[in-house]
Amino acid sequence: MSSSLEEIIQKLLEHGFSEKELEKEINKKAKEYGGIMSKQGILFIIAKEYGMNIYSPEIETELYQEGEEDINYDEFTIPISNLKEGMENIVLLGKILKCFPPKEFLRKDNTIGAVSSCIVGDNSGEIKVIMWDEKATVMNNDSFREGELVRVFGDYAKINRDRNLEVHIGKKGKIILAPGDINSKVKKKLEKIMYKKKEFNNHFSINSLINKYSFIQKLKGKVHIKEFKEISKKDGEKMFLLKLILSDDSGSVCVNIWGMNAIETLKLIEEGDHIIIKNLSLKFNSYTSEKELSFTKNSSLEVVSF
Repeated sequence: MSSSLEEIIQKLLEHGFSEKELEKEINKKAKEYGGIMSKQGILFIIAKEYGMNIYSPEIETELYQEGEEDINYDEFTIPISNLKEGMENIVLLGKILKCFPPKEFLRKDNTIGAVSSCIVGDNSGEIKVIMWDEKATVMNNDSFREGELVRVFGDYAKINRDRNLEVHIGKKGKIILAPGDINSKVKKKLEKIMYKKKEFNNHFSINSLINKYSFIQKLKGKVHIKEFKEISKKDGEKMFLLKLILSDDSGSVCVNIWGMNAIETLKLIEEGDHIIIKNLSLKFNSYTSEKELSFTKNSSLEVVSF
């Protein structure tokens, strides 16, 4: 039978700890484990280090933060495939598929920061989870390893420089190992998940991309020339606008190209061409109530053979 929290504290005090010394040791371990170990789990580790034989079947798989045992996290957990840019207070349940070691970096104020990451997968997909500063140190824990099930409490989801979605864990977030409250069927499914090197957004469908990202790195499809016109601005300046409809098997989207880019593009393409467009900005057209893509200063277009 495992020992309760109060019993472990009492045994440690009897072992020679003062209350102040024990509190200091608990705080030290809590920082070392970066929030993935409960107070009870920390006390078991302290006892073990000081040669005390206290039994707990949960010592390697402790889940709960103290006071959270009665929370049903399944009510808040979402599938990875449902993640979108800008989401906050994210709860995920999955399996660690790949770990990347912590790295230090120099901030603008000359202080040292730390970052680490891992790939977490569920039955709907995979996501990179980024951990910052004290949370990054969890990677130094031997219990944090590939194949372990985790519950992720992310601060927010954002698009990185490669235009891929990530979940970030900062001061308010945490990642907890080996959740003990998982339904047995769900657990078995998660344990079977294997890591597949993710082909990121340049291979996604049009519909998937425009519903997930505000900036799209690469988009492929068949082009329809919807409209080319000259527009007079309020100051009398003339502007050219080329509207394209780009489509694939999943759907279609309007692409707006302005200025001399419109003329150069019109010279390059023909109706029905297959094209690749890079570095597009996504905006909502309030007049048509539809999402549209626009060329940026870094955009490019290429006619390809599919």
